[in-house]
Amino acid sequence: MVTNFTGLPLEFLLENDPQPSLKVILEFADDPTVDDVSVVSTLHDGGELHLRLVNFDTAEGRGSSRPVLLGGHGEDLYFMHFRVFLFGRTTDRTVHYTLYKVAKADVGWSEASR
Repeated sequence: MVTNFTGLPLEFLLENDPQPSLKVILEFADDPTVDDVSVVSTLHDGGELHLRLVNFDTAEGRGSSRPVLLGGHGEDLYFMHFRVFLFGRTTDRTVHYTLYKVAKADVGWSEASR
């Protein structure tokens, strides 16, 4: 569990020696034009994955119903399961999360299964 500070993004660095690291950045936004919630992911050069979490703004929490694939490095896949809470009148979100590292072979992964 982690809480961001003054609404700033949260950053996770997933190290996978000897493969390159993967930086995951959770950005939070409110958008009244979006009816529910949305997650927009963008992979940037250099191994940065940005997840823009829109309208994750309830005390009951909103999040993934199952682990979300963040990406792969070498023979491994990274997943994240999360729930975001917003308490009171603040811009700070509390995130409950679990990160998973799984060998592609263990889940029958192939490029065709993408």
